[in-house]
Amino acid sequence: MAKRLVLLALIAALSSTFAPLGAPSQAQQLDNVLYVYNWGDYIDEELLVAYEQQYGVRIVYDNYATNEEMFAKLQAGAQYDVIFPSDYMVARMLALGLIAKITPENVPNRKFLDEQSVDSWYDPENYCVPYTWGASGIAYHVSLEEPPNSWAALFDPEQVAKYTALGGINVMDDQRELLGAALQYLGYSVNSTERAELEQARNTILRVASEYRYFNSADYQETLLPAREVILSHAWNGNAAKAALLTRSEAYPDGEWRFVIPKEGGLRFQESVCVTASSPRKATAEHFINFLLEPENAARISNAIGYLNPNVGARDLVDPLLKKFLPSKEELARLEWIRPLESDARRLWDEIWTEIRIGG
Repeated sequence: MAKRLVLLALIAALSSTFAPLGAPSQAQQLDNVLYVYNWGDYIDEELLVAYEQQYGVRIVYDNYATNEEMFAKLQAGAQYDVIFPSDYMVARMLALGLIAKITPENVPNRKFLDEQSVDSWYDPENYCVPYTWGASGIAYHVSLEEPPNSWAALFDPEQVAKYTALGGINVMDDQRELLGAALQYLGYSVNSTERAELEQARNTILRVASEYRYFNSADYQETLLPAREVILSHAWNGNAAKAALLTRSEAYPDGEWRFVIPKEGGLRFQESVCVTASSPRKATAEHFINFLLEPENAARISNAIGYLNPNVGARDLVDPLLKKFLPSKEELARLEWIRPLESDARRLWDEIWTEIRIGG
């Protein structure tokens, strides 16, 4: 569910905390409001307050839980200026003309981004700016004597029963992620468009769905995991890192949560910051994006949300714990990108997903 954040309470305390940006003449040309639509728990909220104070731009900030939720809301007419879609959604939205191309001169801090992140398969003409990257796999509590190493932990009835008895399982309420994981478990591509393969993945999920304690991809890293509501979770690596950050103690200096890429593989992603094609505030949106790319600000975002970013200038400023949640070279080789689906395939995926959510 989208939530609107109240950003005014910290203004007085943040007058000199964040990296400054732009000359006063630039600030005077900015719009007085900016509409930002982002994933839940995916920015340091104090940065929003700091930007409001420094530049006199009121930020209206809403959250979404999945790419599909964001896309549907925009298609329904919601007016946002800045969005944070994943790779495959960027490609889909570019094909539909829904994203404006960023003017490089207005975002000079792009110079801090590593070349590999900018040279992407989904945005070859650099309409957007890379924001974070990572992978999905399995987060587990350190108390497990036998950590999981396979998607079987989520889909094999015997293993699901075992982890349910030990404390419970959360899976992501995300079509591409959960179905993709089941497809990988069965030996298929996460981008399969074959009805027989998708139905097999559906059946694999449904035979254990009643055992899942939660379907949560929105805030499990801040709620379910730190409170030990589950022992194991389908997770993005950055969310597992956030749970670890929140559970640090003298007994657990690296926190109580760990992360693994299953032996069958995992799903890789890169999030971007984009300006919508419908935005009447493009220059202000670009100014805001440039603010986010200041190395100090980029590091603050990573330290707040758990995900590393492709900002070279921020690397030495990021909490070292986050690097422990990055996939190894061997694990990276097992990851698969989510690709955009054609309209017929999307309808098939939607059909299968609806059956899962009704049946689960």
